[in-house]
Amino acid sequence: MNFLLLLVGMLIAIILGLLVWTAGKKNTTARDEISQQKGIHLACKHLTNLPQLRQALESSDFAYIEERLGKRSAQKLQRERRSVALRYLEALHEDFVHLMRAAQLIASLSPEVKATQEWKRFKLSLKFEMKYRLLKAKYSLGKLRFPAMWNLAILVSTLAIDLERVVNEMSAAAVPGRNETSTDR
Repeated sequence: MNFLLLLVGMLIAIILGLLVWTAGKKNTTARDEISQQKGIHLACKHLTNLPQLRQALESSDFAYIEERLGKRSAQKLQRERRSVALRYLEALHEDFVHLMRAAQLIASLSPEVKATQEWKRFKLSLKFEMKYRLLKAKYSLGKLRFPAMWNLAILVSTLAIDLERVVNEMSAAAVPGRNETSTDR
């Protein structure tokens, strides 16, 4: 009985030691990853093409093209626009994944990460993935509607803005006296 108890105790000590070792290694890995990437870029590439995509997905634009070019040419153009919309959706997904990776790096460097913040990030990721998959399926079936794409783009843009705010707050807290005005110096 004593031997079994000693064996279980040693096993628990080894597991705890491994947990402490990996927790200490987490921060250095995040710092190494940031230094390899030469900073975190929070720019959303998808925003530059959003107005053109909006016009391309308007039903009035399709009706105008159908009136000018005929039904057959308009349908061909509609297939091409569907392809463009799907590629844009993929780019939106890439922006989101990049921003979530940046959020994870920022969270690993922040000493004040709470479980509720991690839960919010998980819920946001789940919400985005569900909307993304549903929209991709709709676009694949030919149901091109802009408002759903707009909502997804707003979600990604809001994440980028929030991350930028957090990075600015962290950098302000890291540099003492940064909030001073030039007259105070």
